[in-house]
Order: sequence, then C-alpha cells, then structure tokens
Amino acid sequence: MPLAAWFRYLRRCNKNYKKESPIVPPGGQFPVPGTSDSGLLALRCTPIYKPYVAEDVALSAGFIIDTVVTHTQVRGAKPIALESTAKSLFVSISIGLHVLAVSTVPVNATKFEIPFSLTKLVPRKEPYTVSCSATYVGNQKYTTSASLSYLPNPLSGSITKLDSRTGGLWMKPFSIGHVAEYTPVFPLGFYTSFDDYLARNLLILDDLKERG
Repeated sequence: MPLAAWFRYLRRCNKNYKKESPIVPPGGQFPVPGTSDSGLLALRCTPIYKPYVAEDVALSAGFIIDTVVTHTQVRGAKPIALESTAKSLFVSISIGLHVLAVSTVPVNATKFEIPFSLTKLVPRKEPYTVSCSATYVGNQKYTTSASLSYLPNPLSGSITKLDSRTGGLWMKPFSIGHVAEYTPVFPLGFYTSFDDYLARNLLILDDLKERG
C-alpha cells in the first residue's frame, strides 16, 4: 500500500494525520456524577497496611476511616441530616460477629486511624471481609466493607506492604538470624526511567527519600 494511503488510516492520539480527514469523537469520557441538594456521607474504611503478616501480631494494626460529607453523588454516599451539636459518628469495625474496634470519628474526617489487635485473628491466605458501620444522631446508619489481608509469615522472599496513609510502599528483605527493618521503596517505572531521568543523577533518589 502506498505511503499516502497509510496516512489516510493512521491516527495519533485518536486524531487523523491528514487535515481534511473527518473529525472523530475520541470517546472514553468519564461520566460526571450528579449532585444532591442535601449533604451525603461517603463512609470509607481500609486497613492501614496491605497486607499484615503473622509477625505483626505484637504490633498495633489499624484501619483508616473517612467520613466525608459531600454534595456529589459518589459511590455508596447516603443522605445525612447534620446536627450542629453532633460533631462525630460512632464507628464499629467487625468480622462477622467479632468486633475488632469501636471509636468515635469526627464528621467530615479523612484518614482517621482506629487501632485494633491482630491477636484474635488467624493468619491465612484468604482475605477477611470486614464490615465497617457508622451511627449518627437520629438513628442514621451507614455501612461499608473492606478486605483485610493477614498472611502467614513467608518461608522465603521479601515482604512488600502498601501504606494506605500515603500510597507508598514498604519493603523488608528476607533474613535469617537477624531482624530486618522495613524501608520505603521507590518504584521504578516509565516516568522515572524516561530520558535517563535517574541515570543522569542518582542523587534524585536520595532527595525523594528525604521527602518521604
């Protein structure tokens, strides 16, 4: 096929090369959520670390709770009738009939931490399904769920955890005879290797580590 013919069909970023080609709608737009005249409570619940492992049993584990009040109809958001004198919700975190933790959480809070103990859970390969419920004045109730991974200690290999507070990664190498510590991991990918971004100056990694 002649080169000119190829250019009639080729597109870049969903745009035709030739200026006389017809306009093609790109598609793929995200739907715009609706809005609500009254406030909505978007309850969110997730473990601080993903996963926990058996050796963490002596440490204080925890969940992160969001109680954001919004007028945007986001997933799972339900109406809330706010009272000026009620500044918090009662939150309960449980697995089945076993209550892991309870706490009061301020209304419109983000990244509020509720500690719990791993001692009453058994490490296993399958994740636990956690129920998080919140109660506000006037018997207003809200529920959401989360997945809790509590794994057996690995027989070999390193352990990598996701920190839900920052979105960062923590890694601990496998060791025998001494205690290894978790250290932050800087993942290498397209944006860090593009145009030899790191190869030209490895001190960039030290700078990023200091920033957390």
